[in-house]
This record gives sequence, C-alpha cells and structure tokens, in this order.
Amino acid sequence: MKKLFFFLTVLLFAAVLPAETLYYYSDGRKIELTEDFSSYSFIRTSKTRADFKLPADVKLIKKHENISIIEAPSESTLKTLQKSGNLFPSYRKKEGGTVYVSNQIFVKIPGKPNTGNAEKWCEKHGMKLIKQYKYVPEWYLVSVEENPIKKAAALVDSKTATQAEPDFFIHLQKRAYIPNDSLFKNQWHLHNDGTNSQLTGSDHAHVAEAWEVLQAFKGNIGGKGVKLAVIDDGFDLDHEDLNGQFLSGYDFRGKDNDPSYENDSRYPDYSDMHGTCCAGVAAAKADNSKGVVGACPNCKLIPVRIDLSSSYVSLSSIGLDAFEWAADAGADIMSNSWGPADGYGAEDMTQTLKDLVANLAATGRNGKGILIFFAAGNGDESIDNSRTKDGFAGNPNVFAIGATRADGKRCIYSDYGPSLDFMVPSSDYNSNYTRQYDGIWTVDNTGRDGYNTGDASLGDYQGNYTNDFSGTSSACPLAAGITGLVLSANPNLTRDEVYQIYIETSEKVGGVTYDISGFNEKYGYGRINACEAVKKALDMAGKDVSSVTCGGSIVNPDPIDDPDTDTTDTTDTSDTSDTTDTTDTTDTADSTDTSDTPDTSDTTDTADTTDTTDNTDTTDTGDTTDTSDTTDTTDTDDKENCGNGFLDDGEQCDDGNRMDGDGCSKYCMKEEEQPKKLKSNSGCSLDLL
Repeated sequence: MKKLFFFLTVLLFAAVLPAETLYYYSDGRKIELTEDFSSYSFIRTSKTRADFKLPADVKLIKKHENISIIEAPSESTLKTLQKSGNLFPSYRKKEGGTVYVSNQIFVKIPGKPNTGNAEKWCEKHGMKLIKQYKYVPEWYLVSVEENPIKKAAALVDSKTATQAEPDFFIHLQKRAYIPNDSLFKNQWHLHNDGTNSQLTGSDHAHVAEAWEVLQAFKGNIGGKGVKLAVIDDGFDLDHEDLNGQFLSGYDFRGKDNDPSYENDSRYPDYSDMHGTCCAGVAAAKADNSKGVVGACPNCKLIPVRIDLSSSYVSLSSIGLDAFEWAADAGADIMSNSWGPADGYGAEDMTQTLKDLVANLAATGRNGKGILIFFAAGNGDESIDNSRTKDGFAGNPNVFAIGATRADGKRCIYSDYGPSLDFMVPSSDYNSNYTRQYDGIWTVDNTGRDGYNTGDASLGDYQGNYTNDFSGTSSACPLAAGITGLVLSANPNLTRDEVYQIYIETSEKVGGVTYDISGFNEKYGYGRINACEAVKKALDMAGKDVSSVTCGGSIVNPDPIDDPDTDTTDTTDTSDTSDTTDTTDTTDTADSTDTSDTPDTSDTTDTADTTDTTDNTDTTDTGDTTDTSDTTDTTDTDDKENCGNGFLDDGEQCDDGNRMDGDGCSKYCMKEEEQPKKLKSNSGCSLDLL
C-alpha cells in the first residue's frame, strides 16, 4: 500500500511540473527556450530497431532523415517512442515561434583541428563528427544522443568550446502570393511607359533602359559571364524560356544532381513550382520569339533545390549546405526568396550560418564578395523588432529586398525596418487580399504542373507562363538579375561597391521622407534603378557615360540584337537559332507598351493574343497621361489622382469609371469589374517572400 501510494504521488507530482526552461548561447547572447508539449521531435538513435515504424496514431508534421516532427500523440504512444529513440518536446522562444531539435550541434572546436583530430575531440566529449565546413572551417557539425540544447549550453558553460548551438528545425516559408485572379499581362517591372491604364502607375525598375546602355557599351544586353544561383524549390530545367540558361545544379531535397521539380500527380504540386518562377524573373531568355524575358537574360543560372515542401526545415541543410554548394559552383550572386515564416515570432540565423554568410560576402568571388539577396518578407511586419525579427533578411551581409507596386508605393505586405536595404517592383493587393494589382509575368512549370494550369486568364492557355507572380519572392530575383547587369558592366566591383552604387542611384519613391543618409524604414534606400546603377558601374570602370540619360523612353525602337548570344557557352545550344530573329525582341524589353496596337509580335507570349483585351482598354485612354501619382504626397487616404483631378471614393472619373476605395490601392477601374477570390497562399507551406 505504501509503495502504491508513493507511486501515485510521483505521477501526480510529475503531472503538475512546470515546463522546463532551457538555454543555449548564440553570438554571445543567452537564448532561453521553454518546453512545449503540443508537438515533439522523435529521433532514431543507435537503440532504435531497424524495422521500427511510427505508431499508427502519430500525426507526422515533417520527416527529415532520422528525425520525425510529430504532433503530441497519446500517452501510450509517447512511452513507446521514448523506448525506441530520443523524444524531445518542441520549444518556444521568448519572442514567439516554435523550434524543434535535431540530433545535431554546430560547434567551434578549439584550435580549428583537421578532420582526424576533430573526430578524436568529439569522441572525447561524447559526440560524433559529421563534417567541417569549408568556408567557415572553425565550425563543425556534430551529432549527439542527448538533448542537444543542454549539450550545447554545457560545452560553452564549461569552456570546452567557445561557441555551440543546436541545429534547429525552424518554420520557414516561401515568399509569394499567387492568386486565382489575373489583371495584368505585360512585364511592366522591366519597362513601364505609363500608357497601361490597368496599372496603378508608371513606375518601374528601368531594366530595358539598362539593356540599351549595355548594348551600346558592351555589344550585348548584359549578364555574360555572370553566374546567378537561385536557391529555392524545384526548377523546370527544360522550359522553353529557360532551357540553356542553367548550369549544373544540385537537389538537397532528393540528394542528387537533378534539381528539377517533381510531380507524379495529375494535380499541381504547389510546394515545387516556386523556383521556376524565380528563375524566370531573374534570367528568362531574350530574343527567342516566345514568352517573357528575365532581368538578366544572359546570366547563367545555378539551380539549387532545397526542401521547402513542409513547414520545418533544418538550418544545416537549407542554408549552410546550399550556400557552400553554390559558392563551390562559382556563384557571383545568390537569390533566396524564402525565410522565417511571417507571424510565427522571431527567428535568427545560427552563428554558423552568420559566419558563413559573412565569409562569402567578404571573400567569395575571388575576394570581391558574393552578393547574397534575401526577400524581405510578406508579413507587413518589422524585420528588426524583437518579436518579429527576421535574422535572414536582417543579416548585415545580405541585401534585404522589399516590394513596390507600379506607382512606386510600398506593397502592403512588404516587411520593413532598419535592416531593409532596397525596393524593386512587384505586385500588390488590396487591404483584404481579394484583389491583385500589377501582376508580374514570369515563366511557370510547363503545362499543368505550375500555378497556371492552362487558363489564359492566369497567363497563357498552354500553362507555360503565369501573369500574377508576386510578393518579395518576385522582387528578390529581380534585384539579383539587375545585379547581374551591374556586374557585367563592371566585373571588378566588390560586393560593398555594388551596395554603394545602389545607395547612390536608387530612386526615392513612395512620396515619403528619407533621412539625411537617404534611408527610410519602409523603403530602405529606395527603388533600384537598373539604368542608373549600370551607368554608375560603367563610370567606375572608366567608361565615358556623359551622354547616357536614364529615365526617358527607349531610344532604339528596333529589336535589341545581341550579336554575342551565347557563342562561348557550349551548354546553351537551344537558342542559337534565335539570334537572327529581330522581329520581336523589343517587345521583350518593352512589353508593357500597350499603345503598340494589338501587337501580334508580343514576345511576352505569342500564344496569348486572345488575352490582349486585358491590357488595351481603349475606353480608358484618358488615364494614359497620368504619371503624377508616382510622386503624389497629398492625402491619398481620401482622394486619388485618376488623370482628371483628385476624386473621393465612389466618384466617377471622366471616362465613366469609378474609384475603387479599398484604402490600399485606389485607381480608376471599370464599373463592372468585380474582385475575384484569392487562392490561399498558393498552397505553399513555406513563406515565399
């Protein structure tokens, strides 16, 4: 009886024990974590039977190699799992957000020993060496069979190691919103002459002007010799507008050399089509008589597929391995349209990843520094606030890219803060996300495997292009592609020199006040102007650019002819026949010019001529002269300039249209036009920025 009473007392006491608070150290700071028993990490260890399977009542959140992240199962199942491997609860940070442990730790081993000595050191301290990082050789990845949080803290507390921190699974998201509705077709972000009344304004990144400048000075439209790594989910390597653009890549999701998207289903897989869109924004082909064009069509793409298929991802696999692989492949630029999930609290890079990024930015590219771009995020929240911190976009060694719409104003979702660097164009939404404005055209997984499954209102009827890519996901590869043009103008530029060029040449859009250094927390240093940046890069290379003027109309109305189209690149044989095609190439640079009649040579998509009614809108020609709203600093909460004076919400324009007063993106539109329902975040579990 006494034994039974004692046993019950122990059980009752255990049931009311508070959640334990653990800690580890990162960048000299003590980070506290509190146990959360709503979900767990189950880790297979040496004691796990080879034939062990998770019990039937376990709900799997994420599986990665020997680690399963699960929702809290029944009490009996918990006991089974505890006997079969290591079971750790999830942990919540003070600032919010949930993380899961793996069986791995990043550790700085004293003396930076070689692999053999590092293995001995690990064995002595109860760990097993996995790898030493090439670009940050002072850091090692090790495995443990005890709680990795406690082990990491003990290593630092005992001064056995100077730094150690767990390799967490954190909640990441890809960063784009892909809606069902389609409003726009043309690539206004590259060139916008203000004649398309369907757009919110006439702002753009002046990319087509930059092509003209490079054509004059370099004999091609830029990007030759530049390698741009897109680190994302899967890629359509054989797409008609991308084949020949890719160099060798790697798939960290499938662990092989083929980073292609995978889809064995008859339905689209929304977790594996984002990379194709980003690649198209950066470097889709030009002068091939079809489809769209990327910002840097002569850049070569390094496709790196990472696992963004589920919510929680290991930092070692998603960041460290991917960045090291891309650096080894010779990347000059890295584009990352993903990051910590918006609305899930603060999340930072591990110190290991911080050190790697710092090293690549300082010593990569033969000492000139690799240019690493991150999408700022789509949560309309601060990158820097302690409760919403994004340590990826907020890292001082990356370019954090936000989004502006066609009138130069910040898109409502675009994250902000002191760590925001620059803005580039993307599409926007109204305040309740039921209507999209200024959609971005880019390539899509071919046929039914992409966001557009063959609906002309979503792109082209063949399903090879989407017309409403969005978010800072679209902005990031656009900025990376523009940077390819800048590097081709002056390959000797360092990473810091490119950053300074953008500070000096970016336009102060938004109608807001910038401080004495030219910075605004909602807009960074302003919207990148590709033409001015290329002009500055050429000037720094000793070229006489006194006759170059940016900001006007495209000087050359004829097709952009690139006489050097990939003659030195033996990997690109698919488009050499296109070099003689001069009937359509200006439209790839100037596809937003809807004054060009019904334009059967429109290279944004020759198959889409049935959909040109979306953009010609001849009933609204009174709006085509309106460029004043790009600098409008009046109270736009109440009135908006529609080309015929400022109007209140609901008032009619001169052309019979009305004001759309959603308080976010107001402009004259057809009375009969109704908002369409958005698809819920493109089915992506990860925040596409």
